[in-house]
Amino acid sequence: MELIDIYDKDGNKAGAVRDKEAPLGPGEYRMAVGMWIVDRGGRIFLTRRSMEKKYAPGKWENPAGHVQAGEDPVHAVIRELFEETGLTVQEKQITLLGRSCTWPYIGRDFGVRMDVDLNEVHFQKGETCDAKWVTFEEFAEMARVGEFAPSLTDHMRDYRDAFLDFTEHPGSTALDFLTAEE
Repeated sequence: MELIDIYDKDGNKAGAVRDKEAPLGPGEYRMAVGMWIVDRGGRIFLTRRSMEKKYAPGKWENPAGHVQAGEDPVHAVIRELFEETGLTVQEKQITLLGRSCTWPYIGRDFGVRMDVDLNEVHFQKGETCDAKWVTFEEFAEMARVGEFAPSLTDHMRDYRDAFLDFTEHPGSTALDFLTAEE
């Protein structure tokens, strides 16, 4: 059982702690965090979800997970990165890229610039099974054809411009389809 705090739509703790699988009431949200890693060459680090996952098995994403009860988003993203990949970062190295709100999740997404040797990545059984580096152009194409877990692209709608700035593609229209009117 993994206990999480319950949040309101503004990201404030609602004063309740539950199992992360427990149903949510009206106006209740779970907090999720994600870490974007970009190397010196501008490539984006991705991990593949284990085929054992219930949600989006085999899809690509950034290292991400739930904020546990009593944990803040910064420490949660550092923990999740280590658990899923074996990679470590310090709080001072990371930057908040944005916030998102797509029920049932409130999201906080962070970025870090670092080079990672894929041979040094250690996968968490049942969570991650592969990792790779992609160029921004490859990333945009993967998003366009649906190779990502839907939660990745759903949440990115709220912080797309910050992501573009962080990946050194400010003003790019390559991800405009994420926020296009349906």
